[in-house]
Amino acid sequence: MKAKKIIKWSILIIIFMLISLLFIRVMTYIMKPTSVDLNNIAGFYGEEKNTLDMVYIGGSAAFVYYEPLRAFEQEGIASYNYGANTIQPELYKTMIKEILKNQKPELIIIDARSFQYREKDQPPTEVAYRNVLTGMPFSLNKLEFIYENVEKYLKEGKASYCFDIIKYHRDLKGASINNQIKMAFNIYKNPLKGFYFVPKVDKQTKAKNETDSKKPVAKETEEILIDLLEYCKTTECNYLFVVSPYVEQEEHKENFNYISEIINQYSYNFLDANDYYEEMKIDFAKDLYDENHVNIFGSEKYTDFLCEYLKENYNLPDRREDENYKDWFDLLDNWHKQVDNTKVEINKLIGEST
Repeated sequence: MKAKKIIKWSILIIIFMLISLLFIRVMTYIMKPTSVDLNNIAGFYGEEKNTLDMVYIGGSAAFVYYEPLRAFEQEGIASYNYGANTIQPELYKTMIKEILKNQKPELIIIDARSFQYREKDQPPTEVAYRNVLTGMPFSLNKLEFIYENVEKYLKEGKASYCFDIIKYHRDLKGASINNQIKMAFNIYKNPLKGFYFVPKVDKQTKAKNETDSKKPVAKETEEILIDLLEYCKTTECNYLFVVSPYVEQEEHKENFNYISEIINQYSYNFLDANDYYEEMKIDFAKDLYDENHVNIFGSEKYTDFLCEYLKENYNLPDRREDENYKDWFDLLDNWHKQVDNTKVEINKLIGEST
């Protein structure tokens, strides 16, 4: 009898612990503030396993630029933007590990602008790290990043990065928490596949950026790049490093010339879209919403340009006739409505400014 009681109480304790852990997990996600970053990162885990042929990782230089649903509708490319604002390049290796745990993509595209701005324009910050880590499920991979980087670069404690519920205390009154409950179980699906609309426009002027000169990035940044490239070589995946179109300055181009040389040494392609303004027909008066980002008019041009490059250089399948991708077509009506509405808003702003 005594042995039976011990077994009974042991089972009850285990059940209680499991329920408690589940409760903590759900509450952790409910307490997280809603943002494009959370939706983009957490939404990746809601994608059906091994259905993405390409994943694009990066910051806003990725997720306001590349339109996965446009690429699917026009070329049949099954892809996702796994990105967050002010991305830091030391996060990339961890993000790639997450991708390869869940998907078997033919190609991973890496936003190279983070290697250029890290040393002065956007150095590592708590916000930059949390933008990615908050939407990432708890795992040994996530813990490894936290223990290797938080104290090293931020000079902060690690506990609140490991357990988000320590950091976030959200007022739930009137909050819509359905999506975040889905995130807790990795079933939230981002209806835009990680894209983000910005209904803004700002007239810009093309800068002088034609140069073959090379300017080294900071030693720390270069070490992060080389460490990433060394890891990439251990995986069975193709990688493309890109610089999306913006008002690229000559000093930026010098950095990218230096970065591209390192990347090419590892036999990976480097594409600076700022070398192709004319081919893309970038209109600096209409296609950008600030000097660093395009709006929907610019993102359409960049997406089409990038898709052509991918067709010429990589063997990505066309999934439009694949029965397993029928649900992608279900997203297109909402997608087109948001595209059209955003264009209307921008055209109104252009009309008001002329």
